[in-house]
Amino acid sequence: MLLRYDLAGAGNRGFAALLDFTIVLVIVLTMVFVLAGLAVLTGDAFVSLGAVLILSVALIAAYFVLLEWLWNGQTIGKRWFGLRVITEDGSPAPFTAVLVRNLLRAADFLPAFYGIGVLVIILSPRSQRLGDLAAGTFVVRAPRPRVDWLSLRTLTPLGPGRVAETRRLPGEAQRLVREFVAREGSLAPAERAKIAALIAGRLRAYTLDAGSADDVELIHEIARSLRESGRQR
Repeated sequence: MLLRYDLAGAGNRGFAALLDFTIVLVIVLTMVFVLAGLAVLTGDAFVSLGAVLILSVALIAAYFVLLEWLWNGQTIGKRWFGLRVITEDGSPAPFTAVLVRNLLRAADFLPAFYGIGVLVIILSPRSQRLGDLAAGTFVVRAPRPRVDWLSLRTLTPLGPGRVAETRRLPGEAQRLVREFVAREGSLAPAERAKIAALIAGRLRAYTLDAGSADDVELIHEIARSLRESGRQR
């Protein structure tokens, strides 16, 4: 991975899943009441029952797939418990990976609430359930910083220096910059250079004048830019 993450264990993942399924249950029950009302009005209970089954499955799938895809690897439950789904390089899981891991949720759920899923998470060296193994994803601890910009200023003594000119960076790119600068002091030189090269490769597409900067210095310049933007706000 680009940066070291703490893998989420079965406990926090279970609590996050319980919250997510509670939310989904509320959504489904609301839908059931709406369809029941329509059934009373139309007198067509069979159609309503079929609609309940189809829409329930669709809502459950949509909740997990769309949120994890559009919300940078998080559902409401994962965000509440500080968890995130990522890929091998630390980026949020793309749509295909999110779809695969959630299609296999039914298998993880057997024989009861995440029975196989919890067992596989415990036995897997990287705490992956069947869906994660198939999709190449990981669930990690990713608590949101309480104050992003202040954290950057207090935890990363960048000092004065050149500030890079950039287009607006995506949130994931900003996170990589902050985490690298915060953790680079604990990295061995070779590992630091390798990780910096991977991150800088992503950042150069958003920088307007990155040609002369080496990888580590480029990240520092962008971190200073983010810091200045935070001060201006």
